[in-house]
Amino acid sequence: MSDSTREPSQNAPDEVPDVPGHRLDAVIGSGGSAVVWSGVDPAGRPVAVKVPHRARDDVDARQALVEQQVLTAVRHDHLVRLRSVVPLDDGREALVFDVVRGAVLRDLVASRGHLRPGEVVTVLTPVCEAVAHLHSAGGLHADISPSNVTLTRAGRPVLLDLGAARVAGRDPGTTHGTPGFVAPEVLLGDAPGEAADVYALGAVAWFCLTGNGAPDTLLRLDLETIASHVGPELAEVIAQAIDPEPARRPGADELARRFYEASPAEPVEVVVGADQASALTHRLRAEAGREVPPKPSSTGHRWRNRAVAAALVAVPVLGVAGWALAARQAEPVVPSGTQASAPPVAGPSPSPSQTRAARPPMPTVAGTTAARPRPAVPHGTGNVVAVSSAADRVVLDPDSAAQRPEDLLQALSDRRARVLMDGDPTALTAVHAPGSASAASDATLMGRMRGAGVRWEGLRLEVAEAVHVSGDAAHAVLRARVDWTAYV
Repeated sequence: MSDSTREPSQNAPDEVPDVPGHRLDAVIGSGGSAVVWSGVDPAGRPVAVKVPHRARDDVDARQALVEQQVLTAVRHDHLVRLRSVVPLDDGREALVFDVVRGAVLRDLVASRGHLRPGEVVTVLTPVCEAVAHLHSAGGLHADISPSNVTLTRAGRPVLLDLGAARVAGRDPGTTHGTPGFVAPEVLLGDAPGEAADVYALGAVAWFCLTGNGAPDTLLRLDLETIASHVGPELAEVIAQAIDPEPARRPGADELARRFYEASPAEPVEVVVGADQASALTHRLRAEAGREVPPKPSSTGHRWRNRAVAAALVAVPVLGVAGWALAARQAEPVVPSGTQASAPPVAGPSPSPSQTRAARPPMPTVAGTTAARPRPAVPHGTGNVVAVSSAADRVVLDPDSAAQRPEDLLQALSDRRARVLMDGDPTALTAVHAPGSASAASDATLMGRMRGAGVRWEGLRLEVAEAVHVSGDAAHAVLRARVDWTAYV
């Protein structure tokens, strides 16, 4: 869910609900079906807690249990995480989400009027992949709209509000969705399916290019008419997505590919001072507060390198630490010249042998699905590396890994980020174990970047998940996920 502020609505509760193990701080959004609170979970993480106004009946409760088991098992870089479902004493169930901070797509388009085709590719391609991943797990989103997409401060589009999602093939009994983004068959009374999510994705693209939702019609629009509204670059892809016949729409994974191939991706420009913190998304939308994403350097070439670390992390307590990184280069080199908040999507990072005019292949965005709820640990292996420096040593209490594993790993990740930004291969000896495969990998990466004439600026290794597995007075073992964001 998203973090935002607004004045309490008429649906705001008179008292704070008791959500076992969680502290609720303030109402950050409310609507006809639920109230959303900012809060803290048992591990001390900030969360958004969605509390419905009423309990479900027995049939709804059985259906909800299946849906929640599916949704809590789904992990994707561009899909908000539903961390847990907490039963309340009065029969209601609170949904606990990660907090996603950034600029709401709805507000970004409102502030600028419309986005460019390449910017739409940057936003829609990974969101389509997130929806495809949800579909592959047997789930549906059922309320995709510009209010439910946020660009984080790192430039990552995230699809929000899994509170509306459900399992494919189950009739929700009532029609939910945002006007202008609901498939025509759903408006006619059919249960939403995967094709309805695809329609909504096409409608979001239409909105990004025009500032308005897709036309409410049961007639198939000809390509010329669509192009007159959205322009020629993405007209054909959007036409396929909003086809009134569900069977003619592509799958979400195919739609991602078609968006990516239709136009070169571009950084998404955010109007300074006009972008807002994400509106809390639920069926009645809250207005967003203000928050400005960071601005990358305006010189040199930019792409974003994103890596996910997934491994057991051996951490000696007195300043020597380790983690494993399964790095994958995610975005292509794009021309400089405009300041941007969100880097372009997709493509491998450059190597000296690549030409900048070449169209990179579409990437695969990380996502995992578990058989039952469990901590988010994407699949992958890496090389354990040691970090130790007399000049920049992380001194830790022996119990700190168990108490605040995120803080421990973040301090160590910050150290490595500084070394990589400096670009000095000799400094790797202060980061990696001598002769390790990870040291060789970083040295190779630095060499490629020097050859391409680029460097990192603002590299940030963000610890998204860290769980203490075991430890003693000398070592701690963590399971972690680390996201890389940077401009080069």
